[in-house]
Amino acid sequence: MIGFGYFHYYILFICGSLYVSVAFSVTSISFIIPSAQCDFRMTSFHKGLLNGAMMIGMLIGSFIWGYVADSRGRRFTLIICMLMDGLFNILSSVSQMYSIFIFCRLLSGFGISGSTTLFSYLVEFLNIKYREKFLSWMEMFWTSGIILVPCVAWLIIPQTFRIENEYILFKSWNLFVIMCSLPSITLALLLMKMPESPKFLLSQGKHKETINCLKFVHRWNSNSDDKFPVTSIIMPSSNDKSNNSFFDGLYKSTIDLFTSKFKIIAIVTCIIHFCATTSYYMLILWFPELMNRLRWYETYSNFQNKTTMCEIVSMYKAEPEVNNLKCDDHIDQSVYMNIMIIGIACIPTSLVVPLFINKLGLRFFTVVSFFGSSISAAWLYFITSSMENMVLSSIFEAFSSIGISLTYCITVELFPTEYRGMAASIGTMFGKIGALLGNILIGIFIDAHCIVPIFVSSSFLIISAFLVITLPKTGRTNIITDGVL
Repeated sequence: MIGFGYFHYYILFICGSLYVSVAFSVTSISFIIPSAQCDFRMTSFHKGLLNGAMMIGMLIGSFIWGYVADSRGRRFTLIICMLMDGLFNILSSVSQMYSIFIFCRLLSGFGISGSTTLFSYLVEFLNIKYREKFLSWMEMFWTSGIILVPCVAWLIIPQTFRIENEYILFKSWNLFVIMCSLPSITLALLLMKMPESPKFLLSQGKHKETINCLKFVHRWNSNSDDKFPVTSIIMPSSNDKSNNSFFDGLYKSTIDLFTSKFKIIAIVTCIIHFCATTSYYMLILWFPELMNRLRWYETYSNFQNKTTMCEIVSMYKAEPEVNNLKCDDHIDQSVYMNIMIIGIACIPTSLVVPLFINKLGLRFFTVVSFFGSSISAAWLYFITSSMENMVLSSIFEAFSSIGISLTYCITVELFPTEYRGMAASIGTMFGKIGALLGNILIGIFIDAHCIVPIFVSSSFLIISAFLVITLPKTGRTNIITDGVL
């Protein structure tokens, strides 16, 4: 009755832009680490810990924001989360100590973890005809973020300006951090003009607010002041309005989810999130570092030819000692270009999935994505040049990123409104546990035993693919279980 039109495309743009800002916040650390390693005197372990700090924040925040989204609202949660991410990123940009910088990144991760609510927010304005297609378009926005981050980094980080006094040292990478924080703050302000999810309002028994929300959408779509034909909703509220404290409510929501008829689906989706996100973050955040090391190897012809990537990257640790070189925080120009190419390589899959999603379904594309990324991850062991690394990295990013995005889509499709936010957030929490472990794992093993993270990454993706096959089909399930409208 509210129609389909301008509003739905605008909310796709808003939610998609939120996903772009998430890409900025999460992947910008790949360029911050090599450019700030001398200022903070970071070893490989410190780099892994810095990557992991944001994951710790996301791990803690994911669990909490799911309950906030299901109790206070999707829009409210997104506004608070994006403001937190933006503000703490700005604070981290002027920090002069490694410990303060890592603390700010942790709090930034805590904020950005609630961004998964955008999937619930988007889907609850859509009917079943457009739901899967709109959700699958989100990967195109993520891909745009992956392409834009190295573009911004390439413009800013190579600049050689230096602002220094007795209190502060401000260089190009500090400015880069500030620029990456601006999308989050801007989108938080835009969200303040948007309505709350009508399904959330209805689940809370707020019938008058639901009507006002639907009138707002109808007015946008019809581009007129015609009266919305529905004047009232008569429906019992399914929401428990008991006055629980925050932590009691958080505990109750978790127990309700895992004791409901959706408990098996919840467990399986949590395992999928854990395995897939572990694999993705274990490799993707380290690709600039790996490219730097491979490029370094290619410039030293006096070294014996190596047969695997692990032999090459293990040499990098000893290089400064052998050659008595100073710390080098320069990022080779080819690294920016290579990361851009990796992002561009994701465009075909990002376009194909939305075009054929209604015919083949979410499960089919998710399974294919995980199998494809597993093969490319395993083949990384055999590469010996930066060009081979770029090709396989592109394939890995193209398949694994869309697999993770589709996992979020499956999650919000399989659960009804009252469980959707919590289910998506707990799945994200398990994903961040895996991402944290993966970053620590590769930070420990990259110099001496890099085959370990490669094997773990490939194996976990295969496990994810088989688990997706066990899930019920999306679409019709949601119509039956939602009990809304």
